[in-house]
Formats: sequence, structure tokens, C-alpha cells
Amino acid sequence: MHRVLFQIGGFSIYSYGVCITLALLICTALIRREAIRSNIRFDEVLDCLFWVIIGGLVGGRLLYVLINLKDYTGDPVRILAFRDGGMAVHGSVFLGAVSGYIAARVRKISFSKTADLIAPYIPLGQAIGRVGCFLNGCCYGKPASCGFYVIFEGDIVPRIPVQAISSVCLCLIFLMLLELKKKNFFDGAIILLYLMSYSLFRFGIEYFRGDNPCIAGGMTLAQVISIVIFAVSFAVFVAVHIKKTRY
Repeated sequence: MHRVLFQIGGFSIYSYGVCITLALLICTALIRREAIRSNIRFDEVLDCLFWVIIGGLVGGRLLYVLINLKDYTGDPVRILAFRDGGMAVHGSVFLGAVSGYIAARVRKISFSKTADLIAPYIPLGQAIGRVGCFLNGCCYGKPASCGFYVIFEGDIVPRIPVQAISSVCLCLIFLMLLELKKKNFFDGAIILLYLMSYSLFRFGIEYFRGDNPCIAGGMTLAQVISIVIFAVSFAVFVAVHIKKTRY
């Protein structure tokens, strides 16, 4: 656990913030390369991507704060402390998608094509972000009685390293989407496949996390949201696929 990587004067540079910044820079560079390969104007993609990032950061932070509201009521200024960590991915996906859709409509470009271009790099960015979670000690796993485990600073309990496991799984989703992108799917299919694959992964990994309480039927809020996202994405995917094959 290395929450603070180093200090410049009295200013601390946090590992979580560094990883999020690296994720944004790396993914933006890769998306630019993909846009050039696909003969798509990167300036148009960049406009959408900018608002996706802004919406994703704000949405992720807002949902995290709402879930952990008791930790911020006494010190609301901490809500703006992004570098300390604390993001809820489902909030990022929702508000990022809404922001990207509005930006695409304003620029008069295809949202589905732009989303498909960006989609494979979302799990890659998440994988890098999970490294930040591991260094920060947040999003920790349940206690581990044996096998591969980690003990974080200030904690005496051996825990399942769900952050590291998540990072590996998200990289696999990234690679899978890159391969699926080579197939002749309809516009919007890749972003839907991302939503389905991430929802399945997130539903499963929640059983090994120790930071999210159950809210209903032995499931966490993230699992409930994942079920909804998977069901909607699957229904849309099947409906569009049937429509495309008929005509």
C-alpha cells in the first residue's frame, strides 16, 4: 500500500490520482490511434471523449459520495478531494454516457460509432484505475483464510486482493472487445458488449469484496445495478440484431 507516492514541498502526490491520470492519457492516445486507423476525425471524437471523461468523473464521484454520505456530511469539502480516491464506476458509466450522447448530438456525429470506438478502452482505463485502488487500499476484499492474500498498512486482516484480480479481468475484457471489434457487428454493438461483459464481471467480483454492504437479497447495490444494466443491454443487443438481420 503506497497511498502517497511522493511529496513536492508540502504537496502530496497520491497514487490513486496518478493512476487515474495515466489511465486517461494512455486511453486517449490509444483512441486517437484507433480513430486515425478507422479514418474518423479525431477532433470530433475528442470533443465527445472530453465530455465523457468529465461526466464520468463527476458521475463516479457523486454516486460514491451518495453511497458513503455519512463520511462526507461532517466535512463536505472532502467531496472535491478526487486525489484521495473514491469513485463508483456505475455512476461514471451512466453520466459519462449521457454526456457523450449530448456531445455527439451537438456535434452531429454518430453516437453509436463513437461509443464503439471508445468502448474497448474503457475497461483498460478501469484496469489501470484498479491499480490505484490497490495502492490506495480502497475497494478491498473480504478476509482470506488461505491462498493468495494481502495485508494493507494499518490493517491486520489478510484480504483477497480483489483490486489486482479486477485489474487482470478488466484487461481480459479489453482484449476481448478488441477482437470482437474486428467482427461485422452493427453500430453500437461493442459498447453494448462492454456493458454486458462488465456487468457479469462486476456481479461476480462483488462476492469477494469486503467494502460493499448487502442491501437486498444478499446482493450489494453494485450487483443490483449490474443486473439492470446487463438486462437492458442484452435486450437492446438482441432487438437491434434481430432488426438488422431482417432487413
